[in-house]
Amino acid sequence: MAKPSDFRTLQVLDRFRPIITKTGADYDVLRLILRVKFQMDQRRVPTIMAGRSKSKENKEGNQYVRSLWLYALMGAIMVPFVVWDTGQFMLQMGILFGVLMFMIMTSMISDFSSVLLDIRDRNIILTKPVNARTVGMARAIHAGVYLVLLTGSVTAAPLIAGLVTHGIGFFLLFLLQIILISILILVSTSLIYLFMMRFLDGEKLKDMINMVQILLSVGIAIGYQFVIRSFDIIDFKIAFTPEWWQLLLPPLWYAAAYDWLFAGNGGVWIYTLTALAVVVPVICLIVYVKLMPSFELYLEKMAHSGQTSSRRRGKWDRMVAKLFSRSTEEQACFRLSASMMRDEREFKLKVYPSLGLSLVMPYIFWYTALQSSTWAEFRQSSFVYTLYIMLILLVTVVIMLRYSGQYKASWIFRAAPMSDENVLYRGALKAFLSNIFIPVFLLNAAMFTWTFGLRILPDIAIILLTATALIPVSGKFMLQKPPFSQSFSVAQQSDGWYIFAALPVFALLWGAHVFFRSFSGGVWMYGVILIVANVLLWTLLYRVKKPAVKSSVVI
Repeated sequence: MAKPSDFRTLQVLDRFRPIITKTGADYDVLRLILRVKFQMDQRRVPTIMAGRSKSKENKEGNQYVRSLWLYALMGAIMVPFVVWDTGQFMLQMGILFGVLMFMIMTSMISDFSSVLLDIRDRNIILTKPVNARTVGMARAIHAGVYLVLLTGSVTAAPLIAGLVTHGIGFFLLFLLQIILISILILVSTSLIYLFMMRFLDGEKLKDMINMVQILLSVGIAIGYQFVIRSFDIIDFKIAFTPEWWQLLLPPLWYAAAYDWLFAGNGGVWIYTLTALAVVVPVICLIVYVKLMPSFELYLEKMAHSGQTSSRRRGKWDRMVAKLFSRSTEEQACFRLSASMMRDEREFKLKVYPSLGLSLVMPYIFWYTALQSSTWAEFRQSSFVYTLYIMLILLVTVVIMLRYSGQYKASWIFRAAPMSDENVLYRGALKAFLSNIFIPVFLLNAAMFTWTFGLRILPDIAIILLTATALIPVSGKFMLQKPPFSQSFSVAQQSDGWYIFAALPVFALLWGAHVFFRSFSGGVWMYGVILIVANVLLWTLLYRVKKPAVKSSVVI
């Protein structure tokens, strides 16, 4: 019987005790583990929430749950796809589930992978008489609960819109499919990680996980194009065109049920897609439960690090630091930041997927444009401006510079004999610029130059200068505390607002570029303006208040 002080989640979980017990897990131990995990989650107080008030009410409660309203607001963009009266449920629900699965999958990759791969509690739990299946089930349920909360918040508005517009049957089917989608995403991600841990260990495993996350993020973004191209417009009527590759698109699995039950369209293809929506998540769940002990066994590999070329990397960091920074203090901060960005696993788990998306997003726009123009026409177009999409990467990574898995060690910043704290900010921002942004930017710039020709080199230089000018501005607004001084547990709180707020700024800068491009010599004039802006912004926003002195700080 549940105690009054129990979490409501555990009280709901008690109703599924017979099912959980049949999996081989010890339910009483599992419940105790989850209770401790949820209690620890309650004690993670985000800085931005704690800073608003010192009252007890603001310090109690799960702050992640309090931030779910932001996801609910984001989910409102899917309402038009529910109320959209096209007479073609396959189209509107296919797009809706594509957007929904993109949101959930990216959150799963960036926010919940660290929960699935967390090994910090193993030394405590596995030294006790607890079987691996129980620990694995507790891990999956812990991540699953927060994934369900996120999914429920994102789909709250579409669910209500579906109930009002299409009735209770639509609502119940949508709710069932949300549950199946959550199971599919959680379990399939875990199985992918299990497969990698089976063959890799140490640093190779961690690096490969980052690579898979990039590929998943890129694959989801590209998958949008295939969902849209499953439909043809014939005589201004939308028609679904069956193809074999559609069996690989989960959004169409879940859309098929609506076309069958609400539009009256049947056929072997619709029935097959509908069956996949149910069968695949169930099979994946059964396989995961059976392999759960293996997951816990292979997870131990995460604790072992292979040999790394740290000496070679240290020489490279010193050389680049001298190129970008003058003072020895700033060079030390540069090397520290470069090392954190390269070696911090949690940082890479959250940032690397954004790198993959920033590389591929411009080419998705290319693909769309090429559907209505020839290659020769496209090469003479102004699609070079799609490179501005990479500025989103700038905001995303600068936000993440605030966080670290070893944030408690940030006291060393206060203890170190630095002449001014601004050298720390400048070192971190320059390390991001040289080690992350410029390499990724140059990859896309090379592809753009090959496609559009040497004529776009001035435009690429303008976009790069725009980015380098935005970095100190972004740092001034988003880094209110020293870099790497906050826990990743507070990183889900309202960081998304920075990206939304930055989009109009990017549009304004793109407009300025187009304006100066419209008259002779305008690009060169704009380039000079941006060079002056870079010098002023990097100098004034992070001015060293005291003269730099020789320091004994060696990193």
